[in-house]
Amino acid sequence: MGLLFSLLVLAFEFLIEIPADATWLQEMEMALFSASFTLLAFYLLGLTFAFSRHPKAGKINHQIIIYVWLGAILFHLFLLISNLSNQHVYKAGIILFLGPLFLTVYHFITYFSDVRADREEQEAATTASMERVAYQMILEGSKVYGEITRLKTEYPEVEQMLRANDFHDKLERYALEMQQYLQVKQFQRKDVELLEGHYLFLENLLILAKQHPGIVESRMYSRRDD
Repeated sequence: MGLLFSLLVLAFEFLIEIPADATWLQEMEMALFSASFTLLAFYLLGLTFAFSRHPKAGKINHQIIIYVWLGAILFHLFLLISNLSNQHVYKAGIILFLGPLFLTVYHFITYFSDVRADREEQEAATTASMERVAYQMILEGSKVYGEITRLKTEYPEVEQMLRANDFHDKLERYALEMQQYLQVKQFQRKDVELLEGHYLFLENLLILAKQHPGIVESRMYSRRDD
């Protein structure tokens, strides 16, 4: 954009001729003045509603763009109240309109680019966080399942209790489903919620098993709770 703006400046200065006695020069300046004022107003609205959420986004300080627009407005106002007939002055007025316009467009482009990069970074951090939570749930669920299995082996009445209450099949299915999530490449929030539900079921089932008469709580599970 900087190269394009430089080419436009050179084109206006050396390739385009503006008649000094043209009757439309004042109308052109009035149009440039109105357009500059309007674009500055829209830019300030953009700062208020859009840029306020990400004040550090964008490659250009917004104060610089505001000052440039104000300078362009004052220059156009000066040409409106004066009777200068120098074509270079009117070329400068056009350039002073295109300059802030290019800066504004560039600021918007870099702003939305930075916002998109920040959003992608936040999404990556969220994905990594959900992945850590999911693997932690799988690990804890495996420990709880192992403890329930040990209790079933040492105390046959625990397995009888699980089968009598239709918990045995659900226990095995939940434990298998949690292990299958080790093959998932990217976790969604619903996956983490499902794993959490499975883990809470296994943990509650272990608590229920330990409440069975004659069952002594294992040292492994006591250390994990501590």
